[in-house]
Amino acid sequence: MWFEIINFIIHWLTALSFFVLIPLPFFLKGMTGDNVYFIKKVYRPMIHIAHAGLIVSVITGLFLVQDWLSAWTFAVLILWLLIGAFLGLTAKSLRLSLEDETAKTPLLKHSTILTIAILIMFLLKFASWF
Repeated sequence: MWFEIINFIIHWLTALSFFVLIPLPFFLKGMTGDNVYFIKKVYRPMIHIAHAGLIVSVITGLFLVQDWLSAWTFAVLILWLLIGAFLGLTAKSLRLSLEDETAKTPLLKHSTILTIAILIMFLLKFASWF
């Protein structure tokens, strides 16, 4: 019983690493100049933490699954693949835009899709409560 409780707590705490990524596209769209550069520098370690959070939450989530053949489990696995892919694409675009500020990177597009996927994941996680 304690194993499940600890896994559940760790799983929820790693979800916070994704929650802080939600405002990124809004910051990128609404800021200019040195402010954007500052936001990019702040979000770079947050994205690294989210990568670790992705791995930890997948591992803890595997221990929490009770029904492997449910539609909910399938939807969560697909969303984790989407979040993982766009987390990597966002990290790459962020790195390239920090290296060369004049480079045209799809950072806003990647971070927007990542935010939408994270919001859908949170909605899916909390929808079962209502």
